[in-house]
Amino acid sequence: AQASFLLTCDLPNEAVLLTEKTTVTLSNIEISVKLFFVLLEKTRVTVNENFFIAEHNDNEDCIREHGMMGETPVCLEERCLVLSSLALENIERMAPNSIGCSLKKLDLSDTGLINILPKLRIHGDCEIKYLSLTANEEAVLAQEKPFCVGRVKSMWLREYAVGVITKMSLKDCEIKHLHLTASEEAHVSAVLAQENPFCVERVKNMDLEDYAVGVITKMSLKDCEIGYLVLAASEEAHVAEVLAQEKPFCVGRVKTMWLYEYAVGVITKMSLKDCEIEHLELTASEEAHVAAVLAQEKPFCVGRVKNMVLRGYAVGVITKMSLKDCGVEDLRLYASEEAHVAAVLEQETPLSVGGVKRVNIWGYAVSVITKMTIHEDNTMESFVLAGNEDHLSRILEEGDSSINLGRIRTGGLRVPERIKRKLRYTLVDGEGKEVLEERDSSKWWRRRWWVTRKKDFE
Repeated sequence: AQASFLLTCDLPNEAVLLTEKTTVTLSNIEISVKLFFVLLEKTRVTVNENFFIAEHNDNEDCIREHGMMGETPVCLEERCLVLSSLALENIERMAPNSIGCSLKKLDLSDTGLINILPKLRIHGDCEIKYLSLTANEEAVLAQEKPFCVGRVKSMWLREYAVGVITKMSLKDCEIKHLHLTASEEAHVSAVLAQENPFCVERVKNMDLEDYAVGVITKMSLKDCEIGYLVLAASEEAHVAEVLAQEKPFCVGRVKTMWLYEYAVGVITKMSLKDCEIEHLELTASEEAHVAAVLAQEKPFCVGRVKNMVLRGYAVGVITKMSLKDCGVEDLRLYASEEAHVAAVLEQETPLSVGGVKRVNIWGYAVSVITKMTIHEDNTMESFVLAGNEDHLSRILEEGDSSINLGRIRTGGLRVPERIKRKLRYTLVDGEGKEVLEERDSSKWWRRRWWVTRKKDFE
């Protein structure tokens, strides 16, 4: 067996035996990714300048001169691949950014091949469509120096691989969708233990799930502009780290924010006073999901929110919000169970919703209007209630004209006819002038309720 071998396009005529003791030098050459992995496993690999890998094609040569393969986009996909100690040593010995490639897709799960990521020199014009890393063992990507992955359409980091985010130089990256998920606290402990926040400046959309929700407290988001932010936590322990901290954290400028289950409580730890959120949606299917929020005495500010949607038990969270100066334009409340609105109905203090422009309330949430106060100078464009007899029963117990809705544009009031006598309101035209009301005989609300619930009776 040869001690060393320089791989070139001009291969020798006679057979050459390459073993784990042979040092194969890769320089000024392009080879297929399939051949590259064979060399990694079977020989000692040394990577020098101008080395590239390209996608393997059975109908083409797997060794070409530099620039001849046209940088065919590479897909790296391996799951549970156990690398030999020789392959791991080869990867560790390589310099960062030493393997040129045009990367289309990278999906590595529970394999030491993850460590090759910082060794890649990804073409500047390349957009990685899908980058996914999963690691169920702690020893992943031990290198200290940060690396750049360029433009990524969708990035998923799971379990211990969540920690890889702190190794990436995201300042110069552009990520359209970042998804982090961790099912165990240990998966994110290294990230949460670090003092200095890491930058995710050019991330457009972000999903954090389970224990990965806590990672948001270590992100530097102050100058970021995020299209949508989704936080989902199915267990109380997932958000314990966030709720335990006293200092609020900044989420920058978020266009749309969805918080699910226990993650609803995270909103109380966000610094939202100077934020402007176009769409805020909170969803909680269990009372325990919002218990921490409802237990606090001091109301919290949600900044300037244009559209707000509260579902299930999250409807009760509105009682802890300081909405007077928030400028909510569109408020939507959904409650399929009576228990969902118990927290609102039990309180004695009226619920102020400021100068809301559009209100849409469904199911048991309609009874919330008995606790709601709307600014007397406010004019609503629309006010819609939809519910059956059970949903409306609480309103029907109120006195006539006892629920003040203020001023509503003509054509904007859409409520069941039988509860109108319980409401006090003034209809105005486009210029704000009071107009007389015409009785609505269309029974639109009855037809709407039957259409939405008909399947339940079939």
